[in-house]
Amino acid sequence: MYQSSLSCLLFYLLMISTFLRLECLQHCDTGPHQVRAGYWFSQDDHYSPVSSINASLYTHLYYYSLSLDDASAVAVPRPDQLPILNTFSSTIKLSNPSLKTLLSIATDDRKNSASNAAFSAMAADPDLRASFISSALALARENEFDGLDLAWQFPSLPSDMTNLGILLAEWRARISKEAQNSSSVLLTVTVYFSNHLFEQSTDDLDYPVDVISENVDWVNALCFGYHKNSNATTNNAALFDKASHFSTSYGITSWLDAGIPPCKLVMGIPAYGRSWFLKNKVKNEPGAPVVATGPRQKMSNQTGMMAYSEIEELLKDPSSEFIYDNQTVISYFHSGGLWVSFDSPEVVECKIKFARHNRLLGYFLWPISFDDLHHTISRQASDVWLRNYKSSYKDDDGLEQAESPLEAPQEDAPTPSAAPSGSQHRLPMINNYQLGLYLSLCFLFT
Repeated sequence: MYQSSLSCLLFYLLMISTFLRLECLQHCDTGPHQVRAGYWFSQDDHYSPVSSINASLYTHLYYYSLSLDDASAVAVPRPDQLPILNTFSSTIKLSNPSLKTLLSIATDDRKNSASNAAFSAMAADPDLRASFISSALALARENEFDGLDLAWQFPSLPSDMTNLGILLAEWRARISKEAQNSSSVLLTVTVYFSNHLFEQSTDDLDYPVDVISENVDWVNALCFGYHKNSNATTNNAALFDKASHFSTSYGITSWLDAGIPPCKLVMGIPAYGRSWFLKNKVKNEPGAPVVATGPRQKMSNQTGMMAYSEIEELLKDPSSEFIYDNQTVISYFHSGGLWVSFDSPEVVECKIKFARHNRLLGYFLWPISFDDLHHTISRQASDVWLRNYKSSYKDDDGLEQAESPLEAPQEDAPTPSAAPSGSQHRLPMINNYQLGLYLSLCFLFT
């Protein structure tokens, strides 16, 4: 009798665990099996025209971006954007018909707080949300885009986060309704590198992960730009950083631990670097004192920011010294008094392997117009991904595991919601499947 009871208990445990595993995977049933994406900045057309894009290196391309009209709170193209907007998808698909294009609607960097306020006001008002959704879907269909992306950078109040969730839920409902009579539209959201926003006026600023996961096809995490303003040389997008929360591994871990399925998470990789002028040319290691951000560059039109193609040219100077740090997985170089942190092909390879090791849906490059004429960064990312890609997320045994470095040193790490300090490591992620096993065991043997 004891054996019979034990068999029943084990059968019950197996059924519960299987059910919870299927529940965990159901979010992945309808989405793509991989994303190799790139953001193309519309203002870069004069030196990186759409026709120059090597579409074979991507599965998805984003047109970035349209902003909100301050008065109507709907996405409105500028007159200079219309010619390219109308032909973007058709031009791209001439060389890769299977590629999907998405239209990104984002806060306007030129307006900063005013643009963010427009997003906040739109998301808070039911009528404005409805108008925004209608206008976005109309633009996507009129210009033959396969999807839409919301790049609100960034919600600044807890109410913004709540309203973001409401907006995405209503957006998904509208897409599902229209899909009954026309083709469906992809919906993605571009977010902060971590599920918790640091350095804000309030500490209680977390993304509504459950609502996001349920209503978008995937999440694009902006895993770069960690230290825009600094009085010392520092990394732009380190994979690991034991001294702070500002690293790609920390951000990805925070999203996974918050509940985003890995099959809905896409990791950002920058095609640009950050530059500074050193205070002392001899002191040129990370953390060295600086006197100012680096020079304004033609492609970025910003001080302290360099496109990969511009970095590549500077590296040809015999006086330039290139360093790759495999502990943090960063690259930097110094030449005279100039110091630049960037993602080299070596860094890109490690990051792609990290993404594959964590079974992420994919990666995106930001922006592809900053790559060189040979598409070095885009090609490296695509090649490494495809070498490590064997099947979909649902086939657990089909994924080739990546090589080290994949984990930061195993030291005590602060929780994602804490202030940026202390060391970090890969926090254990307990998913629904593991939790179900644990709860079932507790129920059966108490």
